[in-house]
Amino acid sequence: MTKLDEMNSWLLALRPFGLTKNDEIKSKLEAQNIEVFDFTLGDPKEPTPDFIKKALIENIDSVSQYPQNIGSLQLRQTCAKWVKNRLSIDINAQNQIISSNGSKEAIFHIPHVILNSSSIRRMIISPEPGYPVYKAGTVLAGGIPYVNPLKTEKNYIFDPSEVPQELTNQIAAIWLCYPHNPTGAVIKKNQMEKIYKWACEHNIIILSDECYIDMYYEGNDSPNSFLEISSKENFKNVICFFSLSKRSGMTGYRSGFIAGDSELLTLYAKYRLNVGLGTPDFIQKAAISAWSDTNHVRERNKIFAKKRELVDAFFKTNNISVLPSCATFYVWGNVPNSYQSDFEFVNKILETTGIMLTPGSVFGESCNRNFRMALVPTVDKISECLKIWQAKINSGEIKL
Repeated sequence: MTKLDEMNSWLLALRPFGLTKNDEIKSKLEAQNIEVFDFTLGDPKEPTPDFIKKALIENIDSVSQYPQNIGSLQLRQTCAKWVKNRLSIDINAQNQIISSNGSKEAIFHIPHVILNSSSIRRMIISPEPGYPVYKAGTVLAGGIPYVNPLKTEKNYIFDPSEVPQELTNQIAAIWLCYPHNPTGAVIKKNQMEKIYKWACEHNIIILSDECYIDMYYEGNDSPNSFLEISSKENFKNVICFFSLSKRSGMTGYRSGFIAGDSELLTLYAKYRLNVGLGTPDFIQKAAISAWSDTNHVRERNKIFAKKRELVDAFFKTNNISVLPSCATFYVWGNVPNSYQSDFEFVNKILETTGIMLTPGSVFGESCNRNFRMALVPTVDKISECLKIWQAKINSGEIKL
């Protein structure tokens, strides 16, 4: 027996996390004088707005002390004001909002709060394609992941009628994400109402990842939140996850908040206190500035819309099918038929052009005929790399 045999078997069984920085690959290509265009990790290159950086710097105290685990009241009140302004609903800053270090840690930890090892309800539904942390958090909390493949013909919208009726008494919660990562799909309000009604009928908790709710293009309706759908029920059985990472160019700050059912959030606050996950006060001050302003969000969205316009035109020219989207900064495409798999396609593009894409199977085993392109390089860099890609197609080095 080795030491590994005595370790956490759930952890050992997890697949490697596919959404990480690719510094090793970049270094190898750059050593060959090949410029790398990285469209993998959702980490945009647009600078963090100056007023946010200023708020952080000005609030670094001479004496560093432990922050509140649930976030300062000022931050929570600011988040509640954003909810009021953005969603036109009231929420209690005292017991219906908790600060988080980005959304990932809260997404990972929430199954530890809602799952009971002695209960029949140990199943959590995860969408496919979907953010891998949904499933990982469930597994490492001792839960049972239930993968729900989202269908192209339904525009990647979850349909509760696809869940077997005999399983509903075993389901503790369901993960949803709209606007959707990785496809960019947007859900309609009546579809959300249908899902919420189904969840309430079966006492299933809705865990709604809404990190991209402010990332949509001008001329389109603003995406809805499950906070709106459940507000008349005082957010019963709903927890929504929000983040400043993409909205405000603050991926490295690790700042967000969760909101919803006060009963569930009270338990999460207790869990968080034991884990010790307080957000540093100076980051909270920067977050207060970010949530208080929408002008920078609109300006950033204009840039992402321009990027989307460029890549959509490129894919249309080359008859590569991608899902239309007016939100997020992700492009979800189909692998051309001349390639056996998503990895073969992605590797060919990388070797030939220096362009790094994410294989669809990172987001679920059923997605091995897809790829994701995160529009993180600048507009100029995207224009440059698309010209390189087009030249390789024209020369026959890349087959479609």
